[in-house]
Amino acid sequence: MESGALWVVLSLIVVVALFSFLRGRGGVRRRPEIIQLILNDVKMDQALVEAFYLREKPRKFERNNWALYKNNVGFLGESLNETLRLTFGMVEDLNQEIKLAKKNKTSHQSINVTKLNEPLKASRKGLEDWMMENLGTTEPPLKYPSFFGTLFGQE
Repeated sequence: MESGALWVVLSLIVVVALFSFLRGRGGVRRRPEIIQLILNDVKMDQALVEAFYLREKPRKFERNNWALYKNNVGFLGESLNETLRLTFGMVEDLNQEIKLAKKNKTSHQSINVTKLNEPLKASRKGLEDWMMENLGTTEPPLKYPSFFGTLFGQE
């Protein structure tokens, strides 16, 4: 009887270990979500460039999603990766200029944000092209709850 219980426990441990291992950390399934989040940063930055000189107080450009996922976008290809790196490098430089202008209480009108137009446009086109090629749409993918998510009330 004791060896039977041992087999049950061992098989349960193996099943749990296999489930954990095969499930991974999202991997390929997270790619569309990562692309969509970075694309949201790009779209927001394009809107901020448009309204930058109209605002009384300047607002920093978005780069949080890029900062989180920049090491996870190797699947995009070298050309698009380089475009994104350059674009968000420029965003960081402009954010520093905005921070300095706020600190010194000087006008933000002298900051040239229009130089971001082309890199943002190229980044957006590259990300949307990737989504069209791999998903067939530029819209965010629908999320369906998993079996366990349905049982336990999770996404």
